[in-house]
Amino acid sequence: MKILCESCGALVEAHVVGRSGGTALVCSACGAEALLPPAPAAADAGPAGAEASAPGEEEAWARLEASWDDDGAHRAFLALFGDLAGLARAGARYREVLAARPGDAVALHWREEILRRATALGLAEMPRAALPRELPRAVKWGAVALLAGALLGAAAWVVWTLVGLGTIR
Repeated sequence: MKILCESCGALVEAHVVGRSGGTALVCSACGAEALLPPAPAAADAGPAGAEASAPGEEEAWARLEASWDDDGAHRAFLALFGDLAGLARAGARYREVLAARPGDAVALHWREEILRRATALGLAEMPRAALPRELPRAVKWGAVALLAGALLGAAAWVVWTLVGLGTIR
């Protein structure tokens, strides 16, 4: 893992080591250690320690399990989740099903659908870089004219030099 060391200011490879006070990152350049904050404790609510459930999520999951082979029920369940945290909770539920029944094709399909939705949502939420400002047309044509003038001047100099050499001999 690369870090920007606060001691030496270098961007270096850091190593994670266990210390009596917790976990630390060690700079490979100067040996400085930075203690990492402890990981937050997993919440008890929801599947696999996920965030608190949305209202009606438990009932929707129960309805979904009752009609597991119905694609419409899966779509209705996923419609409850419009953000990444919600999709993570939904994905955790499908992972629990896959842990219990590893070959469940329905759970595999809808887990992949959650991954597609989360990827699209994550990419949509990324900040966009502003497009570079386009130069005005007059500036572009001015640069072309300057270049053309320089080439014509160089050609004239070559001709002048060749003609001048011919008269000296």
